[in-house]
Amino acid sequence: MANINDIMLQASELQPGISRLLRNSTYPRYDDLSGLEIDYEDGEQLFLLDELRGIMEKLADVEDCIRYIVQPVLRTEQLRKNASGRYETGSGFYYCCGSPIEALVTDGRYDVPYWVRTSVEHDGTDYYLVGHRDVCMEGLTVRIRRSS
Repeated sequence: MANINDIMLQASELQPGISRLLRNSTYPRYDDLSGLEIDYEDGEQLFLLDELRGIMEKLADVEDCIRYIVQPVLRTEQLRKNASGRYETGSGFYYCCGSPIEALVTDGRYDVPYWVRTSVEHDGTDYYLVGHRDVCMEGLTVRIRRSS
């Protein structure tokens, strides 16, 4: 059986190649791949363009995940609700609608607390974690990573 750390190392080693492929395909600049030379009169090339567009979209997501996970954790802190109703850490890092967050949750999925990467949303009353709505944000442990 493979070790998860070995697999993560292999995934991180893929990142430079994925970045190069995305750059060469023009995907970062033109997500429709319009930067490629394509014969729009050739049905086979149009088929390849559609397939390649789907591949590049998925590879961009993979690249984002790998870049995120290899960033070191700078600190681990607890959230508290501030005077404006937003949740923040003791060091002043705050969360509002759409903010990405890495939080330690206990929700019945596993027998132990585990880290999740999700986002914060607001339901008109209070903020919540997307996919973990029943997890209370007050006092929640979060990790802050160095951004790339």
